[in-house]
Amino acid sequence: MIETVIAQSSQWSAEHRSKDRLLPIMHEKGCYIYGAGGFGREVAAAAAAKGIKIHGFIDSFAKAGTMVDGYACASPDDVAGPVAEASTLIIAVNNFKVEVASISQWAQQAGFCEIIYVPDLPDLISPSLGHYWQASRNHPSENRSHLIELEAMLADETSRLQLRQLIAYRITGRPEDHPKVDRDHQYFPVDLPLPAGEINVIDCGAFPGDIIESVKRAGLKLGNWYAFEPDPENFKTLSQAAQSADCTSASLFPCGVGNETGSVTFSIGNADASRAVTQAEHQGAVVSVPIVRVGDVVKANSIDFVKLDIEGFEAQAIAGMLNILAAHTPRVAVAIYHKPSDLWEIPMQLKRHFPNARFAIRQHGHNGYDTVLYADLEG
Repeated sequence: MIETVIAQSSQWSAEHRSKDRLLPIMHEKGCYIYGAGGFGREVAAAAAAKGIKIHGFIDSFAKAGTMVDGYACASPDDVAGPVAEASTLIIAVNNFKVEVASISQWAQQAGFCEIIYVPDLPDLISPSLGHYWQASRNHPSENRSHLIELEAMLADETSRLQLRQLIAYRITGRPEDHPKVDRDHQYFPVDLPLPAGEINVIDCGAFPGDIIESVKRAGLKLGNWYAFEPDPENFKTLSQAAQSADCTSASLFPCGVGNETGSVTFSIGNADASRAVTQAEHQGAVVSVPIVRVGDVVKANSIDFVKLDIEGFEAQAIAGMLNILAAHTPRVAVAIYHKPSDLWEIPMQLKRHFPNARFAIRQHGHNGYDTVLYADLEG
């Protein structure tokens, strides 16, 4: 099935979303950018550098006279009819909280001659606009053998359906292809229940301590909680949350996790988007933070649940806790969207070490974000 999805989605995109078709229209008509946040401004700068005329921004929070980077920023109510029909629109809304289908419906009703979506941008304007999972639309096709293998690994039809929809969305960019999102049960889906009772948790990427409420909503009791958070400001918030946590014990580690002990340069002050960065990526405040192998610093009688959402360090973290995973065979809930190939490489990494594991995928964020792999290591 996944092969059929790749073939059909790729054919549709070649016919409707090709660079050869869209770029001439964008150069002729110019474009509006929907979304005046950081990503929208990045898109506007990249499009302008390509010689595409930017008519301005559109944002639901815009007030009369608002200017952003020298461009007028209008309310959606102020852009329709002949103005829209004479322009293309880039919907530059790129986060896990905002569902884009309603914006797309508005854009179609407004009459824009073409609507460009975030998954179009790496191919259409610049690879630099591909963040996290975003890459060339050819990436799934180039890795079809891995995706076919992943589909066969998944234990339930819901997972297989979500995978197919996610791949279709990565190729077409159409909001209607995006899988159904469950924002309310991230890490504890109601259709993948854990046995009732107390659970001991390793929480990697623990800011802001939301696992406390998530465990409670799932009808479980938080036992021993081992929480890792490298961002100093985030760690303060986490520490405050721990003071009122209903748990047996809380052990908080102000460090990141990986496959070896050391340190990394870390971009701070970005809340749940704080992450390790390279020299070339330095923007804003950075600090050096320690990195540890979880297997070297946690010794426990039992571990029932491991959460990993650490901005691209998930594979290294797994390698650094294999002794714990083998000893306790917990459920592992791991983010698989921070890099394009995480989608299949992380499940396959776990499969190599735990050949009897059962795997499921659930989508917890909009726009391709918060895709989580659930692995029951005992099968």
